[in-house]
Amino acid sequence: MRFPLLRYALAITCIFTITLCLAAGCGDKLKPAAAGKGKDSFDCGDKTVFVVPGDGTAPKDVYLCQGDTLTWNPNHHLFTVSFPNKYPFEGAPMTFANDPQNPDALVTSPKAKNTVSLVVYHYDMTVDKLQIIDPQVVGGGYHSN
Repeated sequence: MRFPLLRYALAITCIFTITLCLAAGCGDKLKPAAAGKGKDSFDCGDKTVFVVPGDGTAPKDVYLCQGDTLTWNPNHHLFTVSFPNKYPFEGAPMTFANDPQNPDALVTSPKAKNTVSLVVYHYDMTVDKLQIIDPQVVGGGYHSN
């Protein structure tokens, strides 16, 4: 008859421990980040990507808010980036490339446009004359400042 009492004591101890843990805030890591109105949030600010042969850039995807700039760090490689369809930046140029005479010079975009919803801007990229597949820039939508 002692086994049911032991089982109940362990169950009560376990429930008590979980309740204390949640009350102490260790369940906060399980909650989604608050972004207002149930939407994802992204950090604003100028971004830098590194040119990587084979992958294109690191990080692979970049989120830009209105007014942010994007800087490509050539990382000792020759590269070209062109936006064939939609263009995320204000004004020109729609193609970015580093100078073969100064291959380590950073290349910075104009400021990003404002869009109400999230937009994925695919671009064509070559690194050391090899075509790179599927780099992208994401802009617009809700973001944190």
